[in-house]
Amino acid sequence: MAKFEHIEVKKAYGNFGAVQLKPWVNICSRFAIEMVYQEKLVKSKSNAADIALTVGVMESLYVSPIDTFAIASSDSDFAALVHFLRRNGKKVIGFGNNTASAKHYFDDFYILGKQNTIPKVKNKSIASVDTYHLALVKEAVENTQHAKTGLSETVDVGTYLHRIFNITKKQLGVSKLYQYFKYHDQHFKMQKAPDGGFLVSLH
Repeated sequence: MAKFEHIEVKKAYGNFGAVQLKPWVNICSRFAIEMVYQEKLVKSKSNAADIALTVGVMESLYVSPIDTFAIASSDSDFAALVHFLRRNGKKVIGFGNNTASAKHYFDDFYILGKQNTIPKVKNKSIASVDTYHLALVKEAVENTQHAKTGLSETVDVGTYLHRIFNITKKQLGVSKLYQYFKYHDQHFKMQKAPDGGFLVSLH
Protein backbone atom coordinates (compact mmCIF):
# COMPACT_ATOMS: atom_id res chain seq x y z
CA MET A 1 0.00 0.00 0.00
CA ALA A 2 2.85 2.40 0.74
CA LYS A 3 3.65 2.29 -3.00
CA PHE A 4 0.23 3.75 -3.82
CA GLU A 5 -0.71 6.16 -1.03
CA HIS A 6 0.46 7.74 2.21
CA ILE A 7 -0.93 5.47 4.91
CA GLU A 8 -2.76 7.23 7.75
CA VAL A 9 -4.32 4.26 9.57
CA LYS A 10 -3.33 0.57 9.66
CA LYS A 11 -5.60 -1.83 11.55
CA ALA A 12 -6.12 -5.58 11.65
CA TYR A 13 -9.28 -7.12 13.09
CA GLY A 14 -9.58 -10.61 14.50
CA ASN A 15 -9.39 -13.01 17.42
CA PHE A 16 -5.62 -12.90 17.79
CA GLY A 17 -5.79 -15.40 20.62
CA ALA A 18 -6.86 -18.08 18.14
CA VAL A 19 -4.13 -20.47 17.01
CA GLN A 20 -4.59 -19.75 13.31
CA LEU A 21 -4.06 -15.99 13.84
CA LYS A 22 -1.03 -16.17 16.13
CA PRO A 23 1.46 -15.56 13.28
CA TRP A 24 -0.26 -12.24 12.63
CA VAL A 25 0.61 -10.94 16.10
CA ASN A 26 4.28 -10.80 15.16
CA ILE A 27 3.55 -9.45 11.68
CA CYS A 28 1.36 -6.64 13.03
CA SER A 29 4.02 -5.69 15.54
CA ARG A 30 6.71 -5.70 12.86
CA PHE A 31 4.78 -3.42 10.50
CA ALA A 32 3.18 -1.20 13.18
CA ILE A 33 -0.35 -2.40 12.44
CA GLU A 34 -2.83 -1.76 15.25
CA MET A 35 -4.51 -5.00 16.30
CA VAL A 36 -8.20 -4.73 17.14
CA TYR A 37 -8.95 -7.84 19.17
CA GLN A 38 -12.38 -9.38 18.62
CA GLU A 39 -13.17 -12.56 20.49
CA LYS A 40 -15.97 -14.73 19.19
CA LEU A 41 -18.11 -15.26 22.28
CA VAL A 42 -20.91 -17.29 20.70
CA LYS A 43 -21.24 -19.65 17.77
CA SER A 44 -22.75 -17.64 14.97
CA LYS A 45 -22.50 -17.13 11.24
CA SER A 46 -21.85 -13.43 11.87
CA ASN A 47 -18.22 -12.51 12.33
CA ALA A 48 -17.43 -10.06 15.14
CA ALA A 49 -14.23 -9.01 13.38
CA ASP A 50 -16.12 -8.16 10.17
CA ILE A 51 -18.57 -6.02 12.10
CA ALA A 52 -15.78 -4.28 14.01
CA LEU A 53 -13.95 -3.56 10.74
CA THR A 54 -17.10 -2.04 9.24
CA VAL A 55 -17.63 0.16 12.31
CA GLY A 56 -13.99 1.24 12.20
CA VAL A 57 -14.23 2.18 8.54
CA MET A 58 -17.42 4.17 9.10
CA GLU A 59 -15.80 6.01 12.00
CA SER A 60 -12.78 6.89 9.87
CA LEU A 61 -15.04 8.02 7.05
CA TYR A 62 -16.56 10.78 9.16
CA VAL A 63 -13.74 11.81 11.50
CA SER A 64 -10.60 11.48 9.34
CA PRO A 65 -9.57 13.10 6.03
CA ILE A 66 -9.09 9.74 4.29
CA ASP A 67 -9.73 9.53 0.56
CA THR A 68 -8.69 5.91 -0.08
CA PHE A 69 -9.56 2.77 1.86
CA ALA A 70 -7.90 -0.63 1.47
CA ILE A 71 -9.55 -3.84 2.65
CA ALA A 72 -7.63 -7.13 2.74
CA SER A 73 -10.28 -9.84 2.70
CA SER A 74 -11.79 -12.39 0.35
CA ASP A 75 -15.13 -12.10 2.13
CA SER A 76 -18.07 -11.03 -0.04
CA ASP A 77 -19.79 -9.62 3.09
CA PHE A 78 -17.86 -6.38 2.55
CA ALA A 79 -19.50 -5.69 -0.81
CA ALA A 80 -22.11 -3.37 0.73
CA LEU A 81 -19.41 -1.46 2.62
CA VAL A 82 -17.38 -1.03 -0.57
CA HIS A 83 -20.46 0.24 -2.42
CA PHE A 84 -21.17 2.74 0.38
CA LEU A 85 -17.62 4.10 0.39
CA ARG A 86 -17.56 4.52 -3.38
CA ARG A 87 -20.94 6.29 -3.33
CA ASN A 88 -19.35 8.74 -0.89
CA GLY A 89 -16.55 9.51 -3.30
CA LYS A 90 -13.88 7.28 -1.76
CA LYS A 91 -11.49 5.06 -3.66
CA VAL A 92 -11.50 1.47 -2.39
CA ILE A 93 -8.64 -0.97 -3.03
CA GLY A 94 -9.11 -4.67 -2.32
CA PHE A 95 -6.62 -7.41 -1.50
CA GLY A 96 -7.54 -11.09 -1.39
CA ASN A 97 -7.27 -14.44 -3.09
CA ASN A 98 -8.09 -15.15 -6.71
CA THR A 99 -11.47 -16.68 -5.81
CA ALA A 100 -12.73 -13.62 -3.93
CA SER A 101 -16.33 -13.21 -5.06
CA ALA A 102 -16.46 -9.47 -4.33
CA LYS A 103 -13.26 -8.45 -6.15
CA HIS A 104 -15.15 -6.76 -9.01
CA TYR A 105 -16.73 -4.30 -6.57
CA PHE A 106 -13.42 -2.53 -5.84
CA ASP A 107 -11.76 0.25 -7.81
CA ASP A 108 -8.64 -1.92 -7.89
CA PHE A 109 -8.10 -5.47 -6.63
CA TYR A 110 -4.76 -7.18 -6.01
CA ILE A 111 -4.40 -10.93 -5.64
CA LEU A 112 -2.39 -12.02 -2.60
CA GLY A 113 -0.54 -15.28 -2.14
CA LYS A 114 -0.41 -16.07 -5.83
CA GLN A 115 0.98 -19.57 -5.90
CA ASN A 116 3.64 -21.03 -8.10
CA THR A 117 3.85 -24.45 -9.70
CA ILE A 118 6.54 -26.34 -7.78
CA PRO A 119 8.69 -29.03 -9.39
CA LYS A 120 9.65 -32.32 -7.76
CA VAL A 121 12.81 -32.50 -5.65
CA LYS A 122 14.33 -35.95 -5.20
CA ASN A 123 11.03 -37.56 -6.21
CA LYS A 124 9.17 -35.69 -3.46
CA SER A 125 6.31 -33.57 -4.74
CA ILE A 126 6.48 -30.15 -3.17
CA ALA A 127 3.20 -28.28 -2.89
CA SER A 128 2.93 -24.64 -3.93
CA VAL A 129 3.90 -22.10 -1.29
CA ASP A 130 2.63 -18.53 -1.14
CA THR A 131 4.49 -15.30 -0.46
CA TYR A 132 3.04 -15.12 3.05
CA HIS A 133 4.85 -18.30 4.12
CA LEU A 134 8.01 -17.22 2.30
CA ALA A 135 8.13 -14.04 4.38
CA LEU A 136 7.77 -16.02 7.60
CA VAL A 137 10.52 -18.46 6.61
CA LYS A 138 12.83 -15.55 5.83
CA GLU A 139 12.11 -14.08 9.25
CA ALA A 140 12.84 -17.44 10.89
CA VAL A 141 16.19 -17.65 9.10
CA GLU A 142 17.10 -14.11 10.16
CA ASN A 143 16.22 -14.76 13.79
CA THR A 144 18.13 -18.05 14.10
CA GLN A 145 21.43 -16.96 12.53
CA HIS A 146 24.63 -17.63 14.45
CA ALA A 147 26.35 -14.35 15.31
CA LYS A 148 29.79 -15.44 14.05
CA THR A 149 28.84 -17.20 10.81
CA GLY A 150 25.57 -15.55 9.82
CA LEU A 151 24.23 -19.03 9.08
CA SER A 152 21.19 -20.80 10.47
CA GLU A 153 20.80 -24.52 11.03
CA THR A 154 17.72 -25.79 9.23
CA VAL A 155 16.61 -27.63 12.36
CA ASP A 156 16.63 -24.31 14.26
CA VAL A 157 14.63 -22.65 11.51
CA GLY A 158 12.05 -25.43 11.66
CA THR A 159 11.78 -25.12 15.43
CA TYR A 160 11.33 -21.35 15.18
CA LEU A 161 8.60 -21.68 12.55
CA HIS A 162 6.71 -24.17 14.70
CA ARG A 163 7.04 -22.34 18.02
CA ILE A 164 6.51 -18.76 16.82
CA PHE A 165 4.18 -19.17 13.82
CA ASN A 166 2.78 -22.67 14.40
CA ILE A 167 3.91 -23.64 10.89
CA THR A 168 5.00 -27.18 10.04
CA LYS A 169 6.97 -28.61 7.12
CA LYS A 170 3.74 -30.13 5.83
CA GLN A 171 2.18 -26.67 5.56
CA LEU A 172 5.19 -25.59 3.50
CA GLY A 173 4.64 -28.57 1.23
CA VAL A 174 7.82 -30.49 2.08
CA SER A 175 8.85 -33.49 4.15
CA LYS A 176 12.35 -32.08 4.77
CA LEU A 177 12.97 -28.37 5.27
CA TYR A 178 16.09 -28.36 3.06
CA GLN A 179 13.77 -29.15 0.11
CA TYR A 180 12.04 -25.82 0.64
CA PHE A 181 15.34 -23.93 0.61
CA LYS A 182 16.55 -25.88 -2.42
CA TYR A 183 13.54 -24.88 -4.45
CA HIS A 184 13.68 -21.24 -3.31
CA ASP A 185 17.37 -20.88 -4.08
CA GLN A 186 16.76 -17.38 -5.42
CA HIS A 187 16.02 -16.35 -1.81
CA PHE A 188 18.26 -18.68 0.22
CA LYS A 189 21.83 -19.99 0.13
CA MET A 190 22.28 -23.50 1.55
CA GLN A 191 25.35 -25.57 2.37
CA LYS A 192 26.24 -28.79 4.12
CA ALA A 193 27.07 -28.62 7.81
CA PRO A 194 30.01 -30.58 9.29
CA ASP A 195 27.58 -32.79 11.21
CA GLY A 196 25.78 -33.78 8.00
CA GLY A 197 22.90 -31.37 8.37
CA PHE A 198 22.27 -28.18 6.40
CA LEU A 199 23.04 -24.50 6.99
CA VAL A 200 21.07 -21.71 5.36
CA SER A 201 21.26 -17.94 4.95
CA LEU A 202 19.46 -15.26 2.97
CA HIS A 203 20.67 -14.11 -0.43
